[in-house]
Order: sequence, then C-alpha cells, then structure tokens
Amino acid sequence: MSVYQWAVVALCCVINIADGFDVVSLAVAAPVLTKQWHVDPAILGTMFSASAVGLVIGAFVIGPMADKVGRRPVMLSALGTLAAMLLLSGLATDIWQLFVLRTITGIGLGTLVVCLNTTVADNSSAKARNMSLAVLHIGFTFGMMLGSAIAAYVLQSGGWRLIFIAAGSLNLFTLACGVLLLSESRDFLVRRQAPGDLARLNRIHRRMRIAELAVMPPKPPAAAQRGAAMRAMLSPELRSWTILVWVASATYAIVGYFLLNWKPTILANAGLSPALAAASGVITGACGTVGHLTMGMLGRRVGEGRLTAIYFACAAVTLVVFGMMPPAPIPLLAVAGVTTFFVVGAYTGLFLVSVTMYPPAIQNAGVGYVVGFGRIGAIIGPSIGGWLLSAGLSRMDTYFVFSAIAVIPVIAMYLANQVAARGPRHRDATGSGAFDAEPAV
Repeated sequence: MSVYQWAVVALCCVINIADGFDVVSLAVAAPVLTKQWHVDPAILGTMFSASAVGLVIGAFVIGPMADKVGRRPVMLSALGTLAAMLLLSGLATDIWQLFVLRTITGIGLGTLVVCLNTTVADNSSAKARNMSLAVLHIGFTFGMMLGSAIAAYVLQSGGWRLIFIAAGSLNLFTLACGVLLLSESRDFLVRRQAPGDLARLNRIHRRMRIAELAVMPPKPPAAAQRGAAMRAMLSPELRSWTILVWVASATYAIVGYFLLNWKPTILANAGLSPALAAASGVITGACGTVGHLTMGMLGRRVGEGRLTAIYFACAAVTLVVFGMMPPAPIPLLAVAGVTTFFVVGAYTGLFLVSVTMYPPAIQNAGVGYVVGFGRIGAIIGPSIGGWLLSAGLSRMDTYFVFSAIAVIPVIAMYLANQVAARGPRHRDATGSGAFDAEPAV
C-alpha cells in the first residue's frame, strides 16, 4: 500500500467518524430534547426513523449514481449536505423542523455509507482490503463514541443543540479534506474515457506508485456501461447470495438501529442519569471497535460469511441476557458492551462480503442495495421499539422480541455460506475490473 492509498483509507475513516457522530447525535440528545419539547415515545420513534428514510433514499438512489457520474462529486456533495443540515438542526425550534432536517441528513449518510466502502475497497490492496474496511468501520464507532462523550459533557447543562453544531463542524472539516485528497474511481475513468481522463488516471497511478499508461485500457462494452445493475445482481451466479445478504442486512438493521437509537433512553429509564446514559456510548463504542478489528483480522481465516453468521448468533444470545439483567449500571453497561461487540462486528462482516460480491461496474449499486435494504430495517427497528415501549412492555419483553428478530440474519448468512461452498467466489467469477489495487513492485 502506498502512502496515498493509506491516506485515502485514513480520510474515509475520518469521514466515517463524522458519520458516526451524525447518526448518534439525535439518540444522545433525545433524553433531554424529549423532556424540553414533551415528545411522546411513539413520536420519538418516528423521529429516529426519519434519518433511516433518508438513508434508504441515499443508498438506493444517490449512492449508485456514483457508478454513472463519478464517485468524487457524489461524495463531496453528500459531505456538504450533511454539514449544512446538521448545523441547521442545532437551530431547530420544533420537532417537525428537526424531522425534515434529519431526513435530509439521512440522505447524505446513506450516500456516504455506499461510497466510503467502495472507495476503501478500490484503494486497498487485496491483502489489506479486509483490515482497511475494518479501520473504516472503526471510524464510525469512534464517531459514536465522540458524540457520546461530547453529549455527556454538554447535557449536564441541557445544551443538546451543541451536539448538532459540533457534528456539522466536523463535516465541514472532512469536506475540506475531501476536496484536497479524494480522486475519482479508476474504473469509472476507464468506463467514461472523456478527454483528459488518461491524464487523470496517470495522476492517480503516480500517487499509488503504479506504472503509468500510454493509452487507456479497452473501454467496457456499451451494454455494461448502460448497466443493468439489478439484472446483474439477480443473475444466476449472484441471485442466491444477493437475496440472502439483503435479508441479513434488513433484519440486522432492525435490531442494530433499535439498539443505536433507544439504548441511551432505555438505560436512562433503568436509572442511569442522562449524562451517564450518553457516556455509555463511549464504553460500548470501545467494545465495538474491538468487534470491527477482530472481524477484519479473522475474516479471511474463518471465512467472512461464516464469521458474520457466528457474530449474529452471539448477538441474539446477548440481547436476551441484556433484557434479563437487573437495573444495575455496571452489569448493564458490561452486557451492552458485549452486545455491541458482536452487532458491529457482524455489520463489518456484511460489508466484507458485499464488496467482494460484485464487479466494479456495479459495485456501488450492489453495495448500495445492501445498504438500502439495511436502511429499510433501520426505519422499522426504531419504530417497533417506540411502539413496544409506548405500549408499556418491559425492557425484558422488548429485548426478547428483538432477539427473536436477530435469529433471521443468522439463518440467512448460514444459507449464504452454503451457497458459497457450492461455487467459486463471485468476484473471481465475474472479474475484478480493469485494475488491481496492488502497487507496482
């Protein structure tokens, strides 16, 4: 890996730190915000789902556009949108203004989730790809920890607006860094072959210490350029994998986004102060970081799909344990940390599987659909949590429900592994594109 390749991975990690901060911002502000604005739990669940609606739009519609118009302009536009919406969220005066702003924020987040994963995969060597993606996802967890730590400080004075302002400022910083460092996808330049694209391609090659090209590689066939991403994803070679990973992503997100959005409020209801409930994100975030790293380190040895299924299974068990725990702060935080370890480790596993499933011409679209189905689950999960808690269900009953849902991605990934055992890796079968990200020797 060249210095430039590591720099791109590091930048994407910093952008993901900002994204983690963005996602957790409403969750950690919710205990204080709801008291100030007298918001019912069911309405709060709808608020949490607003971001997820935007995430679906970003993942299904905007993110895949990077395959057609280029990854760099899509990513920079998403970063600018995020910065503006978060700063305005800090100035919102009622719940419905915040609802609109969080929906647009979600569009930017959904777009970046797709582009960050494919950008890191494209700029990493084959040997370093899994660990590079794990580092990317550590950024998201660290961002959640950062947001929780800032919230724990500012909520002591009730200043929840500062959480959104800090998140927006961080996105302004990443936008400036992105303008300076991000390059266009090399595969996109080969597919487009506009005037000046050879010079752009060679500029990237110099940064990556790869031999420059005298002429462009052969342009892909027009049919591939027009793309039939959905047909390709559902082709006989990819259909079973695609559907099973979609199911795993959607059902994982139902559970994961319930935990993400409702954990501070549930811990506060169990007797923790709002500041301590927000600070719990630091503890669980540290556990999540270890989950990302272990998936990155062990994925190739155990098998990405197999290890993802194992993590999903362990998450289902720990959800039951958390629901049964007495309302004592230290045991609750400990079990919440273990749960987070398995949940976010499985999340990284889904992307390790996804980025190797599809050839570069449809990679953004393929990962975008995995993210998009996950965000459909992210809409459902917080709302289910709000309905269950509003109906008076106990913490134990609520977590039992979500533990049962968590069994579904276990089964889906197990079946996906069985499909994989019957045939070659799909990326190997479909080709890895015009380039290998390995630097020249």
